[in-house]
Amino acid sequence: MISIAIVDDEQMYLDKEKRITEEYFRRKGQKCRIELFQDAEWLLCELEEKKFDIYVLDVEMPGRNGLDAARGIRMLYPDPVIIFATNFIDYAVEAYEVNTYRYIPKEVLVDKLTAAYDALLPGLMEREEKYYVIEKKGNIEKISYDDIYYLKKDGKYTVLIHKRGEGRVRKSLSELFEELDSEEFLFIEKGFIVNIRHVMKMKDHVLYMRDGSKLPVGIQRVTEVKRKIAEYWRC
Repeated sequence: MISIAIVDDEQMYLDKEKRITEEYFRRKGQKCRIELFQDAEWLLCELEEKKFDIYVLDVEMPGRNGLDAARGIRMLYPDPVIIFATNFIDYAVEAYEVNTYRYIPKEVLVDKLTAAYDALLPGLMEREEKYYVIEKKGNIEKISYDDIYYLKKDGKYTVLIHKRGEGRVRKSLSELFEELDSEEFLFIEKGFIVNIRHVMKMKDHVLYMRDGSKLPVGIQRVTEVKRKIAEYWRC
């Protein structure tokens, strides 16, 4: 199911954007979940527990505006799809600085929002969320790949640092790397594997991660790590 968050302080536009969205996905025969917010702060509070496939944001709102919301979303999730639907064209440059997917004037909302969904739908349908499952002492935990920041060696265990905390597995880093089997994960040092999606910056031999962690890059791996990160960011 495709999930969409719509944020606008005016109820008229919330209703209109919801109607356009519902009608679009109904025509395509796709189920969707839509949540409406009249305040950007409400959305950011909800994002501590959930995420959406698409965010449709107004720009000019009381309190935290749409640009603030976009920055907050990108701090929590690596590559969300953000669409601005607004009457304020002056913010277009700032909007694209937060990697906005589309910037839509409300006067052409029906045509342009529908066109944006048309362009997004194939990718949304192809994307399949992957999970790593930890089973221990009768408990089972399912962790989305997207939520994993990095993995670190801890004696005979590997610790997965993720959005909701930590998970420990009695396996080596190399075993976990093979099990994850994803190009998004990268060895940066003999004791660390990172999820490239959550790398915010590399400076000297240190990676700055989305969760605030600073991780060392092995001297022999610096060139490869830089290349892999650059390739990912260019995609």
